[in-house]
This record gives sequence, C-alpha cells and structure tokens, in this order.
Amino acid sequence: MQAQHSPAPYIGLWSRLRGFERTDLESALLEDRVLKTSLMRGTLHLITAREYPIYRVAIPSGFPIYRDMVKQLEADGTDLDSIRQRVLSRVLEGPISRTELRTLAAALLPGHHVEWGGFAVIAATGFLINGREDGLFGRFQGTTYRLGPEAAHDLDEARRHVVMAYLRAFGPASRGDLAQWSGEPAAWFQRAIESLDLVELRSHDGRRLLDLPDGGRADAEAPAPVRFLGKWDNLLLSYDRRERVLSDEFRRVVIRKNGDLLPTFLVDGFVAGHWEAPLRGRAVLTLTALARLDRRRRAAVETEGAALLAWLRPDAGRRDLRWADAC
Repeated sequence: MQAQHSPAPYIGLWSRLRGFERTDLESALLEDRVLKTSLMRGTLHLITAREYPIYRVAIPSGFPIYRDMVKQLEADGTDLDSIRQRVLSRVLEGPISRTELRTLAAALLPGHHVEWGGFAVIAATGFLINGREDGLFGRFQGTTYRLGPEAAHDLDEARRHVVMAYLRAFGPASRGDLAQWSGEPAAWFQRAIESLDLVELRSHDGRRLLDLPDGGRADAEAPAPVRFLGKWDNLLLSYDRRERVLSDEFRRVVIRKNGDLLPTFLVDGFVAGHWEAPLRGRAVLTLTALARLDRRRRAAVETEGAALLAWLRPDAGRRDLRWADAC
C-alpha cells in the first residue's frame, strides 16, 4: 500500500476490506508483521514482513537519481563501502533520524559533492526501513530509520513472485503497466513473464494484456460501487495508460505539477472527483465533483463519504458533508 501520506494506506484498506479497523494495521506495524519502507519507484509503501525481502531483491531500491549519484561517486573513487559500514554501525546502535542520517553520510563524502549524495549512498542499498511508529495513522513527525530484514531470495523467483502479485492486484495489464508500477524497464521482468503460465488478452484498442489464468476478471457489465481513495493510491499509479481509471481531462486536476496526487472518489470505476477531510478540528468531508453526477450517483457518493468520515472521525460529536462545486 502506498504510504507517503500516513492515513492513505488505512483509507485504502478501509475501501477494499469489509470491517477493516485502524488498529488492525497499527498492531501489525508495531509487531513488525507489516513494514514501512521505500519500494516501487523509490516511494514509501507498507508491505508485509514476509514479502519485504522478496520485493527488495526483485526491485532495486531508491530513486534513479540516487543510483546515478552512486555511479558518479564510484567513478570518482569514493570509498562507498566505508561510508556504508560507518552508517550501518550507527544504525545498529539504535534508530536514526533522517536528518542525523543525512548529516552523518554527508560528512563522509569528499567536500565537492552535494550534501544529499551521502544519503543516496545509503538509500540505494535498501538495507534500511522506517521505524515502526512512522507508519501509524496520522503520524506526520520526522522519519526514522532502522535495519531491515535480510533479503536473500533467488532473483528469478523473486521477480516471478512480484509479477504474479502485480497481476493479481491490477491485471489484466501490459508490460508497460508493469514497468510504470515497478519503476523499472519492462525488460526487467521479461524472463519472469516468459517463465510463467500467463494468458494473453486484447484491450478494446488492440493492446496486448497479460493476466493469470485464474485472474478473476470481472464481467464488463458488473456494477462498480463508489469507492474513496487516499493520496497517491496505487490504483492511479499502476498503469501506463491511466485513462483506464483516470481520464486525461481530470488527470491535470488530480495529479499536480509537483507530483502531489489528490484523494479521489470513483463512480462506475472511474475517478469522478476529489475530496478532503481534515483529521483535526471540524469534522467535515468536502467533495468536489469533476464529472457530472445524476441524483442517484451523488447520493451514492454521499452515503460512502459519510461512512468514511465516520470511520476517520469516530469521536466527532458532529460530522458534515458538503459539495464544493458540482459539474
């Protein structure tokens, strides 16, 4: 689950699982059954402790800019192993804050490199994960790091596992979709795809899509209930052709220039608007429609929105919904 915004994975699970409670996930985090760390596309995710080592092997960690910095430092003759060992020794003493980590790593670099270069050396290794409390609902304090579980899986097996997990969640999908979601080129998973027993389908526009034989594909006429998504929900980030869920017209509104992605709601399986609900102060859910909604669909959005607000703000004496505007 995408986790740059701490409430987002909780909202994502509430929308997907019947009876999900906030304490279910918080308990799993505090007991290390679920971990918070940078995974696909170098962004923060929550992942089960069982699958973390598999994903860590299958998908290189860090932003490409971090990996490029590491290559530059290697070309300049910087002793990267020494930097890593110094940082690792400090982490073994106890959790380290992001600021402390950057300061420590930067001090070990030659003076002509940018300050964040030392952090890039550590981020590209993938041996650190976030502190347990970093994943708690509504936590917005500074990031902390600690040593993650050892990742010692077979590379080919790990890639096959990740391909199947992706298709279970987002299939049918193209190789380009898999590349978009993982942040790695499509060729990265080619051997895994060729080794799996997958079925090939055609989209309405003729594109080749892959899926698991038992992929559970819904009938085209099956109703799609209203669903609310948190910030940066993976559903909007996991396809090369995002118009499968998010129209190009609405994309310019929902995905901001700085990469920020608004919380959205789906009607009939497509993004139809965005929403906002502060966690403190007045308990109000503000809905902004991007698509034209008839009375029945507006009522369905309000019903689901009221349920979400009650879940987000259970202790509020009064809860209100309002439409900012309507198409």
